[in-house]
Amino acid sequence: MFVYNLLVTFHGNQKGHSEQEVRERLTELGAYVERLETCEVEGVFLVQAGGDAKVLVAQLKRLCQEDPVGFQYTHHWVPIERWMPSDKEEIRKNALELGKSIGTDETWMMHLHKRHMTEHYDDLIAYLTEPLNRGTVDLNDPDRILAVEILGKNTGMSMLNRHELLDVNKVRTESGQGKV
Repeated sequence: MFVYNLLVTFHGNQKGHSEQEVRERLTELGAYVERLETCEVEGVFLVQAGGDAKVLVAQLKRLCQEDPVGFQYTHHWVPIERWMPSDKEEIRKNALELGKSIGTDETWMMHLHKRHMTEHYDDLIAYLTEPLNRGTVDLNDPDRILAVEILGKNTGMSMLNRHELLDVNKVRTESGQGKV
């Protein structure tokens, strides 16, 4: 199973620039890259970064808000708390475990990216969220985000707050910059 604590997506034709951007942005924060590899899915880096990936991504999000031009080649920065096989039952079990931390007065959403899995997206969302009878779903500005990243045979998952997930295009659009 994977040991990476950070997943970063990028445009497949920009691997070299994207890797440089990942290393430079993390170095700006005083963090270091222990390991950075591509996986079987094109356009995805798996990173083992020194430090707490949630804290790093929250800092990267602030950095991106202050200077969106510094993020030209990467798209999503997602901390990963746990890895599991991409078996629907296993993913659902882990989603339920992480979902227990959602407070009854909190809002939440699922951030799902599936790659190399035949399940229909909407069916998978329904299957994974059905047992999560917590809080209120808010797809625009949730307090909590259940991040599920399916990469073929392996799935990474985390329970995040709204500041611990970086969608570069969303930040760039909110700041008046164009999408990458």
